[in-house]
Amino acid sequence: MAHPAIWRGKQFFYPIGNTSAVCLTQDLCPSERADVLLLGCGDLRHILYTVYTDTTGSQASRKLDFTCCDLETRNAILFTLLADEGAVQKVPQIWNIFFHFYLDKASHDLLISQCRKLIELSSDLDSWNNGPYGHFLRMCTSDTLAELRRLWQLYVKTTTCSPSEAKAFKSAYAADVKASKAKSKFVLTASRAAGPLSMYALTMAGDHYNIYWETGICSAVPKRPSEVSHPNPTLAYSMVGDKFGVHYGTDPLSCFHLAEALAPAVGSARHPEQVTLKDIVNVCKTQFSRWCTSVSKVLSSHGPSSPSPLTIRCFVGDALSLCQALGYYNTTRLTSTPFPVAPWKSACISFDPVAYGTDTQSPAPTTFNIIDTSNLLDHVGVLNILVVTFPILQRTPSATLYTEGLSGSSPEDTLPQQLCGDIATIGLLLGLMPVSFVSQFTNRSNMHEILMQFAKEDVTQNHERLAWKLLGGAEKLMTNLNRPIEIAPEQLAGVLFNVYLDMFFYQNMARKMTMIKRSSSSIRISGDVHYHRRAYAEVLGVVKRRVITEWAPTMNMLHDKILGDRTLLTGMNHYQDLCCQLHLLGVFTVEWMSLQKAQEVYRLERPLVFRDWKTLQQTVCVVLVIPRARLQPLLPALDEAGTPVLQCDVRGAVTSNTFSCINTVFGTVKISGKGDRKTAVIEEDATRRYGTSPLVVWFWVPSVVISNEHRMSVVLAVLSTPATFSLTMKLGFDLSLFRADIGDEQLVHILRQRPNSVPESPEQKSMQISDRPMKTPGTTFVTLDKECKKPLSFTTRVDIVKPKMKASLTSGATPTVNQVSMHSIAIVLGDKSLQFPFPLPIDAKKVKLRIARKSLYIEVTLPLKLALGETDSDMFPVIPHGGDLALWNMHRVNLDQCVPFSITNKKALDWVNPHVSLMLSERERRIPESSTTGSTLLDVKHTLHIIFGHASGTADGKPPLCYALQEERKIFVMLYITDLRLDLGSHAIVADAWVMPSSPVPAKIEAFGKVSGHVMAGSNMKQLGIGVEERKAWMHLLVAATERCRTWEHKTNCEYRVKGAIPLTFEPDRSPICSCGAGVGTEAFVKKYPMLRPLAPHVTRAAISPLFALSYMERVGSPKDAVATKTPPTPASAAAVHHACAAWLCGIVQRTVSAKTGKGTRSTAQSHLPEETVHHE
Repeated sequence: MAHPAIWRGKQFFYPIGNTSAVCLTQDLCPSERADVLLLGCGDLRHILYTVYTDTTGSQASRKLDFTCCDLETRNAILFTLLADEGAVQKVPQIWNIFFHFYLDKASHDLLISQCRKLIELSSDLDSWNNGPYGHFLRMCTSDTLAELRRLWQLYVKTTTCSPSEAKAFKSAYAADVKASKAKSKFVLTASRAAGPLSMYALTMAGDHYNIYWETGICSAVPKRPSEVSHPNPTLAYSMVGDKFGVHYGTDPLSCFHLAEALAPAVGSARHPEQVTLKDIVNVCKTQFSRWCTSVSKVLSSHGPSSPSPLTIRCFVGDALSLCQALGYYNTTRLTSTPFPVAPWKSACISFDPVAYGTDTQSPAPTTFNIIDTSNLLDHVGVLNILVVTFPILQRTPSATLYTEGLSGSSPEDTLPQQLCGDIATIGLLLGLMPVSFVSQFTNRSNMHEILMQFAKEDVTQNHERLAWKLLGGAEKLMTNLNRPIEIAPEQLAGVLFNVYLDMFFYQNMARKMTMIKRSSSSIRISGDVHYHRRAYAEVLGVVKRRVITEWAPTMNMLHDKILGDRTLLTGMNHYQDLCCQLHLLGVFTVEWMSLQKAQEVYRLERPLVFRDWKTLQQTVCVVLVIPRARLQPLLPALDEAGTPVLQCDVRGAVTSNTFSCINTVFGTVKISGKGDRKTAVIEEDATRRYGTSPLVVWFWVPSVVISNEHRMSVVLAVLSTPATFSLTMKLGFDLSLFRADIGDEQLVHILRQRPNSVPESPEQKSMQISDRPMKTPGTTFVTLDKECKKPLSFTTRVDIVKPKMKASLTSGATPTVNQVSMHSIAIVLGDKSLQFPFPLPIDAKKVKLRIARKSLYIEVTLPLKLALGETDSDMFPVIPHGGDLALWNMHRVNLDQCVPFSITNKKALDWVNPHVSLMLSERERRIPESSTTGSTLLDVKHTLHIIFGHASGTADGKPPLCYALQEERKIFVMLYITDLRLDLGSHAIVADAWVMPSSPVPAKIEAFGKVSGHVMAGSNMKQLGIGVEERKAWMHLLVAATERCRTWEHKTNCEYRVKGAIPLTFEPDRSPICSCGAGVGTEAFVKKYPMLRPLAPHVTRAAISPLFALSYMERVGSPKDAVATKTPPTPASAAAVHHACAAWLCGIVQRTVSAKTGKGTRSTAQSHLPEETVHHE
């Protein structure tokens, strides 16, 4: 397994999501097919919302293919209900089935009848595939269908039991619901679903949580109707057991977008404080109905005989295992894989050959352009996620991996700790990078998290959703997104050793105590163990495939560093395990594990455990059987310890070697054969821990480990952490659960292959790493700092092959280096140039050249440009991709489905300015504001802040008619904003704008002349003066802003294609955007501004969003210099939290206002343009 074996004592069922729905296709090109992998998907809110968002515009014809993975799922029932006739009329009952603890008769009857139907259709994969749902709802494995069918049968069984059994079931269910409710009086989690208006949702979130858990239904009334009395069977059975085990933090409101209810609707002046809980619940139900209706329409538009535009594939099992199995299939083309379905299961993943076979006409996707991992990183570790998803992420500029984290109360420190290293360094090693880390901004707001951290002292969660993309994807010159990098062996060994120390920090007692002293939440975090030596070997496996270096010297140096380390208290106990895993994965084989050494030890020692073996291999599989009678008395203590990590020790008289990559299952072992022909088959106990079967554990060890000593034992133990201290009273300080002599052939078995494996199985060989990256011209050499922690510079060798450039170089000409983009340079010799891309931003101003005139090459060394505030004007890349355009760091929005809000009541908009103000970090707030701050990104943020302030009317009364951006009093673009809308999935506002760049087009000049009287009158025009670099940045931004909301297709003669340039120009009197979208869909523009009708053919719609600062990079919205206010005691009431948030908002507003009215204001005075710039060209 890719994750340590966890004893799951207290478990929870997560049937309902705890974050708002997002559009999963928002980073794809409109014409791009969506192959989406959802890991840990829980419910299906993201799919419903994605289908709803994708049903209009240029992406309406997109093929959507979702592969959904979770350990348990109810989603299949909902999708089949939505595919049935009359589904829209049944949405209220479907809502009840999926969100309520208790059901009315109509909802209960619908659920049971649907389950009966599904049971009849699911006897095997063939019958399912040929049934009415098989054309769009597919099962990845036969095990998945069997598990779903088992659950459907259990749901139905609740209606066929005797009256006494029914009464007992109902009583136990009610008791479990009552016991599961959080003990805290105020649970405000659902307030984050309100995004920028979360402060208004605090009280209602707390009220709804209490009503929901007291009544079992979503309601504003704290009393359940008498007819709603049936326990919901879908919540009574799960991995937790045959009982209600829903997580105590569950609240259906968390799934939706509460800002739609709280923001003043168009035509309304209602203040958010006047919104009631009933309004909130009704909006959630309305959103659910919209989403379900969209899915129902898509499913009903195609029958079983035609390909469905929407395909849902279900996999019930472990997310990490599924990714590894998909990668294994891509390498071997074998549908049977060696990866277990899930922890505590012996069966391995075997894909349906009909869907995944090599002869299949339309095979299921096994690589994906979207991978969403929910908040799995909190449960399995972000490095494990990156390692298993990188191989199955499609190599395109739009391909995106999403991660979400909920843990960590110190956002600025969390990500490097989770990555076990510097963000840039780990990104270079593993090939994936958070997009916002490079861009230094995000369009997604987390104002709700910042508010909560300020308002409550005990906040231990910070929700952060990150989009990761392949290195080089932001650069159009980078055609190979698998391009390797090169690192010197000694530096690579150094950085990999640092990663090793960080992955196993919990074995460093001094470091652990420092963490605990620094933060109380670190006590809990230090108990979360996500990595074992196998996980580290997997990381090295990715590095081996990606990094060009002398691998053997690198690994020898790393090996020596690990051997010499004394900071990890038990590091050497895990040494044999590490060497074993490195060998099994084909990463590296230490000298003492060579086949020659293993056989030499075998000849000399003749250990008894190998007496019947004819030949001895380098590794063997040890199987340990723990009788139930020995384990049963320990279960209560294990359960109380939370989630302790299990491991095995092989102990001798003076040695103890720990093996943490173990597999566990409850069942019985059947042994066949002897010696090296011995095999084991495990018959799994379906009742698992609640049955009577023994616990079976197996793991790999180097054969020499059990050859060197004659008296050895195998031990199952618990890893020591602060959370397991209580177990020492029961188990002793070594935390041993069970011990058996290695020679006990009833309890210990030494095998050539793992249990349930075919003899001479090729699986281990095919899992090994054989490919090494080849050095090609232009390969980037990475230089790290002295501590081997951070990258300092990139170096590349440029061979001069063009005759004219050769002549220039040999004649003594000195080449010049120009910055082409934030990721690329141009080397100029004479009138010729060569362009070269790099994986991360570089600074051409600080270039160092080494010129070899005789050998005809130039060595270019460039420092990285990653310091905060050091962004270039091309910070909004738009990349050609497959005949379309890919946005690299700005997600697409369907503006027509973004809810507009009213700006008539200024008091109802007191959240807007603080929301927009979070574009600035505390560092940026301290920079004096002027026409140019020295940071292009900050300059753009200031301009955006002014635009949003005036567009909302919060800055200066009535919003102006247009915004004129000008450099040295010469306008280069005019913006007309028709609406401010809510980008609900990103918890942000977005301006629905129409842009008209300057260009010497006679028709445009004539049109502007007709309306100039309106535009220029009074305060109708807001003039914004900007510098040269900011103007260039805006030209990039205009391309991205028009592209991200387009509902039209680019024409065959699109200027982007014809000129091969994006933007088209940087000249201030020329348009940087193509003309394909000009005049398209301008009905809303004309309706809003009828006096500007002549401009309609010349304006292009654009979605302009705030560029928020990154709270995981630096402090944002700190309360330190806000108005003085006392933080409410903990736990605080919702009302107290609300008032604290209001005080914080006042501080933000005061700082913003003082900045805007102080010296160096960037907005020009309201006056008519000088005569020479009246005509907008």
